[in-house]
Amino acid sequence: MKKFALFASFGLLGACANLGSQPPVPVTSPVVQAFRDICLQTAPSFAEAHRVARQHGVTEMTDMGFATVGFNADKSLSIQVKVSHECVVTSEAQEDDSLTRQLLSAAAINAGTTVPRKVPVRIMIAGQPFILMHDREGGEAFVMMKPE
Repeated sequence: MKKFALFASFGLLGACANLGSQPPVPVTSPVVQAFRDICLQTAPSFAEAHRVARQHGVTEMTDMGFATVGFNADKSLSIQVKVSHECVVTSEAQEDDSLTRQLLSAAAINAGTTVPRKVPVRIMIAGQPFILMHDREGGEAFVMMKPE
């Protein structure tokens, strides 16, 4: 019985450890730096996102009616911004398994709080709720959007 209790205790401890916050990691990835600057630092309105995107080489921007999309010259970095609703930065696939941790570190700094170790995560910026996601399917997509 003691072995079972010990095993159960370690299992619960491991599960709880995953729910906690993570220590910050340096934001070294250019795409995470772009997301931090374009999306996190211009939230909650994203009104300045287009201007900041130009600083990251995004010069081709098109108003699609529902959102503004833009690309850098070689199409390796793109943005999609729906003012006061969502901001997305995408890139080609990266060989870096720390990208999600970098995203969460940048979010924690900008939100002035700790964040869980996994995405999606709900954070508050300037008193407004946002959901952050990192999708690695077919490339890297860093998403910040207001919940419906």
